[in-house]
Amino acid sequence: MDIETDDEGNLFVYIKNEKHQLAVFTGHLYKLRMRNGMPILEVDGVRMHLVKEFKNPLEYSEEIVKKLDIKKNQAVLDTCGGLGYTAMAAAKKAKKVVSCEIKKEVLTLAEYSPWSSDYFKNKKIRIYNENVYEKINDFKDGEFDAVIHDPPRFSHAPELYSADFYRKILRILKPKGKIFHYTGSLGKRKGKDILEKTAERMEKTGFKIKIKDKRLQGIFAVKG
Repeated sequence: MDIETDDEGNLFVYIKNEKHQLAVFTGHLYKLRMRNGMPILEVDGVRMHLVKEFKNPLEYSEEIVKKLDIKKNQAVLDTCGGLGYTAMAAAKKAKKVVSCEIKKEVLTLAEYSPWSSDYFKNKKIRIYNENVYEKINDFKDGEFDAVIHDPPRFSHAPELYSADFYRKILRILKPKGKIFHYTGSLGKRKGKDILEKTAERMEKTGFKIKIKDKRLQGIFAVKG
């Protein structure tokens, strides 16, 4: 598939010899923009990837997988699939990766991106176009060894930062199961940023916090 970019990094694809921008508008504008040799997802102009200190989004995902120390016989839940970079990184190590992505628009863009091809072709990866908050109820107790939880910012999906959802994650994790929870660095109030507040909520729910990673803007924890 032929992909072109313009001076601003917007991506275009040819379909039946007609040029189309890789963008979808359904009340919100979802589009791909090239960043350091790989597409990133933007929603209403807001970047959905942490790339400031990383070569590209895949490097960010690979660092998370490395720190989680995922083994070849393990199962991983990727809660918010996006363009599939996290699932692809996890599948290099794990036996099975289950990836949930609520937005069909995002999956459509990923399907047109050669950089996401393994997300759909890798037999280790199972994709659900569903809301993980509900879909997680279908998974078995202790089904997963690790969870990579990279939700939208708190204001867009507060339920994915809730004690109720953390209890759901604890149920599907094996004993000593691990989680990486991206929080971002916004939302500082009353002397505590969102990372600190999220860590407190996770601890009260039953997680044991291992690392508060400022560079990855998230939390590594284990099932307590």
